[in-house]
Amino acid sequence: MKKTLFLLFFSLAACGGPDEPSSELPRGVTADSIKLGSHTDLSGGLAMWGEPMTNGIRMRINEVNEAGGVHGRRIDLVVEDTQYQVPLAVKATNKLINVDKVFAFIASMGTPHNNAVMQRMFDAGVPNLFPTTAAVSMYEPLHPMKFSYFISYRDQIRGAIRYMKEKYGVSKVCLQALATDYGAEVEIGFNQAVEEHGLEVAYVGHHKGAETDFTGTITSIKNSGCELLVLGPFIKDAILMYTAARDAGWDAPIVANMVPYTREVAIGSDGGMEGFYASAPFVLVDLENAGSEWIQAWVAKYIDAFGKEPVGQAQIGYVIADLTVRALEAAGPDLTMDGFLAELEKITDYKDPFGGPSMSLSPEKHVAGDYLVLSQVQDGKWVVVEPELEF
Repeated sequence: MKKTLFLLFFSLAACGGPDEPSSELPRGVTADSIKLGSHTDLSGGLAMWGEPMTNGIRMRINEVNEAGGVHGRRIDLVVEDTQYQVPLAVKATNKLINVDKVFAFIASMGTPHNNAVMQRMFDAGVPNLFPTTAAVSMYEPLHPMKFSYFISYRDQIRGAIRYMKEKYGVSKVCLQALATDYGAEVEIGFNQAVEEHGLEVAYVGHHKGAETDFTGTITSIKNSGCELLVLGPFIKDAILMYTAARDAGWDAPIVANMVPYTREVAIGSDGGMEGFYASAPFVLVDLENAGSEWIQAWVAKYIDAFGKEPVGQAQIGYVIADLTVRALEAAGPDLTMDGFLAELEKITDYKDPFGGPSMSLSPEKHVAGDYLVLSQVQDGKWVVVEPELEF
């Protein structure tokens, strides 16, 4: 009898005990849970993106968990605050991989931050899903574990310039971009569009993020004969440059990408942003005046959950989580990493519930958006002027 009990105990111990997950399950997955991870800015300079996006993700995950999970498995989300600092992103990634042992990363923020950690993620067999950056390196070159929600900054600018050439007939163009890797990618798109459309470059300038006086820059642009100004900015510098141009009496079109495509820019400078254009792979819905009953209910549910009004970044987080959930559900109860990634690649013609561009993925296409949207500030709000902008 003692020998039998000993053998039974030994067998259970060798299998990890009755409460341990099967060794056949992928990392981050147990019989009743799936663990996802994210590193993002919750308290730094880009918390205005990180916090609401994380809330949107949590909202969709909470809906799934309240409905019984994915094939009976609850989704657990572990989020680390990086304050938009690369060293903290590296530290957070190591924790999420080695301590939390997450199944996948979702919506992790920052171009240099993601570039610094992606290889160690892939070496550990952990995919990078829909990071909060539109850097082209998030989906090029093609990699089985890289999936992007955002069409790149490069292609956002290419699409915008194409539209401006067709609408305004511009032939002489200018660029003013941040002196960063992000600004460099904007410049690549600018140069590609110049070559594609046979345009003349009248001026190219670069600035640091802390700069606040753009009077000289605008004077140079105005004197160059420029007919279109393309920006590669953040938020504050976009407002400062646009208002400086209009105060100087220069009324040529000015366009940027998704970064300044925020409510703060639309209402900035007491109406001084009227006419500003932005090209983005999503639509910022006027949530306060949305006619859709589903959106109205979503807004009310968000306020109830987080005690504040949602912003556009929360929409994006919700959609990112929904894309992930769809692939998890399609992968079935016998979840494997290969099965999950294969189901991501099968998502086609996904309809954004907030009215943004349709999304499709495939083995050859790991960026979700099918097209861009061009919007313009009108009466202090972003208004879509081209809902299907090619790039």
